[in-house]
Amino acid sequence: MGEIAVSIENVSKYYKLYKDPKDRLKEALNPFGKIYHRRFYATRGIDLNIKKGEVIGIVGKNGSGKSTLLKLITGVLTPDEGKVRVEGKISALLELGAGFNPEFTGIQNIFFYATILGLSRRQIEDKLDEIIAFADIGDFIHQPLKTYSSGMKSRLAFAVAVNIDPEILILDEVLSVGDIHFKRKSYAKMQEFFESGRTIIYVSHSSGEINRLCSRAVFLHEGSIVMDGEPKAVTKYYEKYLFAKDENRASVLQEISAQANQPKVAKNTEKRSAPAKTGQGMPNCSQEDGESKRPEAFFIPDFSPKETMEYDPTYLQITDFRLETVEGRQVNVLVTNETYYYCYTLKFKDDFSNVDFGMQIHTDKGVLVNGCRQEKSMDFSAGDIVQIRWKFNCLLHEGVYYMSTGVNHLVNGKREYINRIVDALVFKVQAVQNCCNGMVYLGQTPPEITFINR
Repeated sequence: MGEIAVSIENVSKYYKLYKDPKDRLKEALNPFGKIYHRRFYATRGIDLNIKKGEVIGIVGKNGSGKSTLLKLITGVLTPDEGKVRVEGKISALLELGAGFNPEFTGIQNIFFYATILGLSRRQIEDKLDEIIAFADIGDFIHQPLKTYSSGMKSRLAFAVAVNIDPEILILDEVLSVGDIHFKRKSYAKMQEFFESGRTIIYVSHSSGEINRLCSRAVFLHEGSIVMDGEPKAVTKYYEKYLFAKDENRASVLQEISAQANQPKVAKNTEKRSAPAKTGQGMPNCSQEDGESKRPEAFFIPDFSPKETMEYDPTYLQITDFRLETVEGRQVNVLVTNETYYYCYTLKFKDDFSNVDFGMQIHTDKGVLVNGCRQEKSMDFSAGDIVQIRWKFNCLLHEGVYYMSTGVNHLVNGKREYINRIVDALVFKVQAVQNCCNGMVYLGQTPPEITFINR
C-alpha cells in the first residue's frame, strides 16, 4: 500500500430487516429461496484512502454510518461488499472497556485487552507501569472489574488504548472520563497523538475540533460520503445541512454534491493587494524618537473571503457587511485593543416573532474565537429594514479572521435559522510591538517585581 495507511474500496455493510421475527425462519426454511427481508445499508459504496500521517475528521448526523465505518476499519465488522486494507498497528477508542472481562482484575484485564490490540506479553510488561499510572485508580487495579464504577472501567480502557503506541489511532469522539485532572491528562495525551505524525481518524460532532485538529475532513450522510476535502469547507456545508429546515435539506445536499464534484484546483488564499504605500498594505511599527509608533486601522479594497456561504435568503436578506471604526471609517485591517463596529443590514420579507440575531468570529482554520447574540428577542414585519451594529473591542493578536452572522426565530419551542451567512467578511489584525503572543490579548500590564534578597 506504500504511503496509504487505510484503503477502503467500494465498501458496503448492510443488515437484513424483517417485518416479523417469524420471517427470518420462513426465509431460512423456504426451499425456493424466497426473500422475506429488506436490506438496510449502514454504509454504501464507500471509497476512501487515508495516507500515513494524515489526520482525517469524520462528521455526520447520528445514524449516518460513522461508527459502522470505524468498526469496518478496525475489523470489528466485515464488509458485505468491497475491501478494507489497513497497514500498521491500530488502536481504537470506540466503546471503552468492551474487551474487558468482569471477573478479571484490572491488571489481568490490561494484559487481556492489550493482547486483543496486538501486543505481546513482553511489550505489555514494558508498558504496565505507565498504563497503571495513567489510569490512576489506586488499589482497585488489583480488584475484579465487576467492582469498578463505569468511570473506572473507562479510565482503565483509555489508559491501555493510548499507551500502546499505535501507528493508526481511531477516536470516536474524544472520550474524557473521570475527574477534572484525568480529563486534562486525557486531552494532553490526545494532543500528543495529534502532533506525533501518526495516522488518526477522528469522529466528532464539533466542527471547531475538526477544523483545529484535522488536515482533511469527510462528511458522511446515510452511509455514503457526500463531501471530502479541506476541514473548514466540509464543516461549513455540514453545519448548513445540520441547521437547515427539513424541507430544505434535499436542496442543501444537491448543493453539497455540486460543490464536491467541482474540479479541484490548487489551494489558494484570498487575493491580497501587495503591501506598498500607506493605506495599501500592512504598515510596520517603526521606531521614532526611541518609541514604538502604534499602527492605525485601514482598508484594503480587494480583501474579501474566498468563499461565503448563505443558508437561505428567501425570507430574509442579510447585506452590506462592513467593519467600521468608532468614527465611522470603513476598515478591514484592525489594531489590537481598539474598538470597532461590525455592521450589516437585515431586510425582512415576511413577519417573524421571537427573533434572535448573533455574530461569530472564526480563525482562518474555522475555529470559533467568539460568538454572541442579543439578549432580548424581537418581532419584525415584512418590509422591515434594520441596520445592526455590534460594538466590540478587538482583543485579537496578529492573524486573519472571519465574521459570520445568523438570524433565527422560535418555532414550536425550538430555534430555527431564518438565514445565516458564514464568512460574510474577512479581516486582519496587524502586528503590534509588545511582549505578548498567542491569539487573544488579555490586557496584561507589566508585572510587579519585588526583591526578596539582593
